Amino acid sequence: MLIFFLPVGKIAIAMFKFIKAKKWVFAVVSLVTLVILYSAFSSKGEDAVYDFAEATYLSIVQDVSVTGTVEADSKINLRFQSAGQVQKVYYDVGDFVYAGDTIAYIDTTALSIKVAAAQADLALANANYNQAVAGSTEEAIKVAEAALNKAEADLKKAIQDYDSMVILAEDSVASAELAYNAALTDYNNAGVTYGEGIDHAYEDAYNVIDDVFNEVDDTLRDIDNILGVDNETSNDDIELALEANNRGDYNVARSDYTQVQNLYDDVFVDFSSASSSDFALVDQILLDCEGLLDDTSALLDDVDDILANAPILGGLTETVKDSKRTILASEMNDINTIATRLANAAQAIDSADTSEASYIASYADDLASAKQAYETAQAQASADIASAEVAVAVYEALVAQAEASLADTKVGPREVDLASLSAAIASAQASVDLAAYNLSEAYVTAPTNGVITEVYFDEGENITAVEDFVTMLSEQYQIIANVSETDISKVHIGDKVMMTLDAFSYDKEFEAEIAAVDPAETVVQGVIYYQVTAVFTAEDTDIKSGMTANMDIITAEVDDVLAVPIRAIKYDGSRVYVFMLDGTDLKEVDVEIGVAGDQYVEILSGLKEGDEVVTYVR
Repeated sequence: MLIFFLPVGKIAIAMFKFIKAKKWVFAVVSLVTLVILYSAFSSKGEDAVYDFAEATYLSIVQDVSVTGTVEADSKINLRFQSAGQVQKVYYDVGDFVYAGDTIAYIDTTALSIKVAAAQADLALANANYNQAVAGSTEEAIKVAEAALNKAEADLKKAIQDYDSMVILAEDSVASAELAYNAALTDYNNAGVTYGEGIDHAYEDAYNVIDDVFNEVDDTLRDIDNILGVDNETSNDDIELALEANNRGDYNVARSDYTQVQNLYDDVFVDFSSASSSDFALVDQILLDCEGLLDDTSALLDDVDDILANAPILGGLTETVKDSKRTILASEMNDINTIATRLANAAQAIDSADTSEASYIASYADDLASAKQAYETAQAQASADIASAEVAVAVYEALVAQAEASLADTKVGPREVDLASLSAAIASAQASVDLAAYNLSEAYVTAPTNGVITEVYFDEGENITAVEDFVTMLSEQYQIIANVSETDISKVHIGDKVMMTLDAFSYDKEFEAEIAAVDPAETVVQGVIYYQVTAVFTAEDTDIKSGMTANMDIITAEVDDVLAVPIRAIKYDGSRVYVFMLDGTDLKEVDVEIGVAGDQYVEILSGLKEGDEVVTYVR
């Protein structure tokens, strides 16, 4: 932004120098644009005022301006502008040639094919334009009408398919929902039904447990009548006989009796607080009762052994012994019977649990399958309906497209359609020009009158664009100039040169032609240049060696192309755009540019004739 603080006079001098050196023309435009935009946006509170220019058709000349020197060296080295095989050499050493004579050419087969292809593309572009201008035929209208009719028929069928799909989808979902509800009911009922079986099993087990306590209680009383633990006087008449054989076994049996009685009391306490619906507690009591019965059975065996081995002594007569052993055997039988009933009750509970789990799992599987089927039916229905909706939307779009196509066919080409076809013609013409230019580079022509002094290659030999093909002695002066590396790609052999010489009046112009472009660079004060050689196309005896020439090399010319002023063009990196007014706001419009002259630049795309672009903001 330092430019805004420079004195106005220095800015003007700098701009003048830039403009005179045409290679800086775009830099000038960008600089001026920055100044304009800065001035516009720094004026707070003031409405911007815009200057406009219309995109219009005109001719543009692109040139490169350099300063050269007239030299008397009459030797000119000529090269081909592209590599290839030398096809034909028309002149030998010592032959005299006139300006414009073809000295030789390389193989042009591929280049000629490209010219023919470009010409064919141009003919096609012209044919397309002419066809559009002629308008649609009756047959084309009928084809468009038939396309519309088909699109409408397809849309009608798509709507019918959609309606049918909705019905089918709803029926499918409803059926799956019924199946799911039925499976849910079965699952819930299964829990109730098989839950009753478990209840009954626990009720039966509860009753068996009650019988266990009754039986164990009876058994312990009968044992106590023999051992005399709780009822100490009950065995006074036989105690001496029981101790006589093995007092240790007798005392162990009395101790075991106490343990069994204590276990009985503990388990009975739990049972007294339990009900048949306390499944977990009943399960525990079942296990405890199983242990109680085992201990009682073992105690019966021990007491019976003591009786069997006791001697007939005191009150223990043979009759008393047999009677008491008979009582113990009866109690053992009752204990075994109740133990079997207890085991059966526990097994019944396990069977009921297993049956319930199995059946409920089966119903749960059925319920899960029904739920999955229901969800799948819902998802499939949604997908099918969505697909049918998409089909309807597609055919609606096709109907709209067919209607628009029929309307366009009947109305004929629009201006915008012709504009694109015209652009296609211009593009094809440019391709023809480029192909023709590339073909012309396959020829070496004499830039001036002179004598051939050297021919370095024979027919059939390959040559590159950097090798001299022929040397000739010219009858005229030549002009040597250095072109910067930024402009050298624009300069080609044969380009027309318009110049003035400082030794003559500024309004006296001389015409020349580029005869050679040196492929090797020339470094001047650290800047890279490429030397070009031009020869005068007309003799003038007043021209002297050493004169300074102000040269304008015409590098491109286009006629009747869409163009806008260079100052309207803006850049953002590789992006090129212009400003156009949209109501009261500026909008950016991307454009593609071609040949640029001093004031105007060719617009290849992005604008049409009559479009107004902003060139200045105040």
